[in-house]
Amino acid sequence: MYSVYHHGFSLVDYPDGTLSLSFFYVNLSLSHFVLTMQGDLELIYWDNEKDDWEVRWKALKSECDVYGKCGAFGSCDSRNSPICSCLRGFEPNNTIEWSRGNWTSGCVRRTPMQCGRVNSTGGEADKMDGFLKQKMMKVPDFADWSAAHEDDCRQQCLQNCSCIAYAYDTGTGCMSWTRSLIDTLQFSSGGVDLYIRVAYSELDKEGDVKKIITITVVIGTVSISICTFLLWRWIAKHKEILYCRQWINILCCGTSLETVFR
Repeated sequence: MYSVYHHGFSLVDYPDGTLSLSFFYVNLSLSHFVLTMQGDLELIYWDNEKDDWEVRWKALKSECDVYGKCGAFGSCDSRNSPICSCLRGFEPNNTIEWSRGNWTSGCVRRTPMQCGRVNSTGGEADKMDGFLKQKMMKVPDFADWSAAHEDDCRQQCLQNCSCIAYAYDTGTGCMSWTRSLIDTLQFSSGGVDLYIRVAYSELDKEGDVKKIITITVVIGTVSISICTFLLWRWIAKHKEILYCRQWINILCCGTSLETVFR
């Protein structure tokens, strides 16, 4: 949470693993928090002008704020319709339910990862797993934190077959996940880059395709330019030869100008 939201809250973590959360807001004496039947947390305050209780703040601003709305390995974006989609490299666990707008079953991996396989068939199966980058994300729940620097965060996850995703945030540090990715949101701005581990065949080849297209266009352009130049030189050269022959005929053979240039 950003520091501005910490004001008034006190969170105590006891050695036995239990937590205690209390709230005291001196600036709004006539205020309280309410946990609604819909699971929404609201800050209610007394409005003296309206002489009634008003909602100052509520946790659920859209459907995507509902915990685990899109299930495991699903991502929520309130700007899209439907709001839920599978993370890249994953597909709906139950296609029928998913198409009906019931996303609770979440998504499953489309291609098994190479890491952890006992048998190998060679070829592409031997190629290393990699990470797909998801930009501007609210990272999943149940993260494991470490003191690894940004450059080491990726390698640390890559060396652990149980690690299925990682992210690095300057204010938080290195985060990694070994369980299902739950409660992931797509933001329009801000958020954190989330790197999801997938099989080699699922890796983004867009960069390679762009390189191939660029190289092809450059080579084609250079080749056409060279051919055009050589053709122009060939035409110019033959025009010079023809022009010289015509003047030789005039000077040496006495051919008239009218006959030569006819």
